Amino acid sequence: MPVQYTLAVTLPEDETLDSFYGAEQSPAVAAIKAVLTGKAPRHPLYLFGASGSGKSHLLYASCVKAQELGLTSQLLSLDDYKAWSPRILDGLEELDLVCLDNIQAIHADLTWQVAVFDLYNRMLEQGKVLIIVADAAPTDLGLKLPDLVSRLQACTSFQLRLLMDDDKQKLLQQKAHLRGMELPDEVARFLLNRQQRDIRDLVRILDLLDKASIVHQRRLTIPFVKEILTDPLPIAANA
Repeated sequence: MPVQYTLAVTLPEDETLDSFYGAEQSPAVAAIKAVLTGKAPRHPLYLFGASGSGKSHLLYASCVKAQELGLTSQLLSLDDYKAWSPRILDGLEELDLVCLDNIQAIHADLTWQVAVFDLYNRMLEQGKVLIIVADAAPTDLGLKLPDLVSRLQACTSFQLRLLMDDDKQKLLQQKAHLRGMELPDEVARFLLNRQQRDIRDLVRILDLLDKASIVHQRRLTIPFVKEILTDPLPIAANA
């Protein structure tokens, strides 16, 4: 079965385990690397936290890492579960890695919860890697199937926390550097103060500014950024 990514959005190409902010000190990143490389038992992992804490980044990056290692993988965002039959989970235990994003979406659907419970057991029996993501701890998801809650509680669990503004600034500058751009401190602070604080929205703005700086051959300054964010359409047309 080929590697597939089923995502609600297209994630940036630079979302890898190593580009996760604070990756060197992140227990979650270390655990993912350990189970994928066989340095730790392939026990299911459970990641939870608020929107913007990096959960989807880690799931996508886990599949990228698996591909680098020659492993097969599948990522499913359960936000889309109503469009599928639970049978979509059948046979996934044949893969090396399965990632389930936003499991809280199925909190009212018992049939899907049974299907996830069965997949969990099959993955565990086969010694495969299962990573599950949610916005809260297992007991706070409102799931109807107690056995599934019990399985999720048995996972190796990591709570991801939202970044403070200083961390967001460093992360934005890191992503700019990966794109070959210099994002001065004052420009990064301007973006944080004037735009939405969600890091994914900020990265989209960064991509727009990257195009604009190439088209106009100008470095990123506050006046230039103001100009582009006020009227980005000519940039898109010229790009």
